[in-house]
Amino acid sequence: MITAPHAMLPDLTAEDRSRQSAIVALRRFLNAQVRPRNISHYEKQGVPAFSAAHGHAPQSHEEVADAFRLSSGYRTWSAMNRAAQELLWQTAGEPILRHDETLRETYRRLTAERLETVGGGLSLDPGLSGIGLVADIDIHLQPGGYTLDRGEADVVAGALYEMGGRVFSVGQGIGAGDSKAGAVIAFLAERFPDLKPRRILDIGCSAGAAACEYALHFPEADVHAVDIGAGMLRYAHARALALGARVFFHQMDTARLGFADGEFDLVVSHNVMHEIDNDVRRAMMRESRRLLAAGGVALHQDVPYRFQDLDVPHQVEKSWDVEFNNEPFWVKYATADVTGDMVAAGFDAATVREERIPKLRGPGAWYVAYGQQTGGTRG
Repeated sequence: MITAPHAMLPDLTAEDRSRQSAIVALRRFLNAQVRPRNISHYEKQGVPAFSAAHGHAPQSHEEVADAFRLSSGYRTWSAMNRAAQELLWQTAGEPILRHDETLRETYRRLTAERLETVGGGLSLDPGLSGIGLVADIDIHLQPGGYTLDRGEADVVAGALYEMGGRVFSVGQGIGAGDSKAGAVIAFLAERFPDLKPRRILDIGCSAGAAACEYALHFPEADVHAVDIGAGMLRYAHARALALGARVFFHQMDTARLGFADGEFDLVVSHNVMHEIDNDVRRAMMRESRRLLAAGGVALHQDVPYRFQDLDVPHQVEKSWDVEFNNEPFWVKYATADVTGDMVAAGFDAATVREERIPKLRGPGAWYVAYGQQTGGTRG
């Protein structure tokens, strides 16, 4: 959700706002006017060039990808889109780094002054240094990646994630009042009207926006949120305190969560599945099942790209992020049998569903896969 200003966001100068507005305009132009032509460029430029070079039309994913690269129109969009992503992080990052020490001081002040009144907490695990490629590369080019941690009181990873996410979302045409958590809350109220969660778990919480929304919507519930990055979690914790949201943040491995069986009535994740490998996703599903109390619901939300709905050229076009935006698991998610993973994890197949749910504002929908715990007791 693109939230109102809070204490953990740095003040922007008029120049900062102007530069971010320029990136928003560029991204909107690329998404609305340039990218929709990629398939046409492939058909009119790439396919003839590939056929002339190889004596046959492209057939496999690899051949189709080669044909795309033979299209000057596609290469132009690709170069501009990569440049726009790099510029996004420059415009988001400069005010954050300029206010680095102020953000550290704000983190210290909020944790000293507001923890007792707001509640919640932060638990970091110094032995958890990051998991696989998520720690090894800068996911979607975010400088330093999700697990950037420069020591005590460092919050840059979370600040970058939120500020960069704001610019990215508006550039994608997502409404200023849109919210993944808000869409899920509305969906749960319609589909599971009797669900009154007392304990909620947000897996892969990043900067904590969704966790805060659950805490504010369900003020009587204990909301717990986990991620692997210490810098990300410090920011999320201070952000929650600034907004008056009672959330308990934990540094944990998604595949091995340190909670008791049946501890939660609602387990959620937001845009996590496309950031993790197949084995980690399946482990997350097993943990979701293990942690649910009787009658509880697990719901995992993500982007709506499912390759089963697309022909090969559209699949390849949607795979751009793997090579050029540091999204190594994008295709693995898009081709995954998510509901099958949930059934294999122990969910009753009769309760498992996948759907597209509407965004609160703006075009399009979110993908969700969900299931209910039909047996067992609260841990």
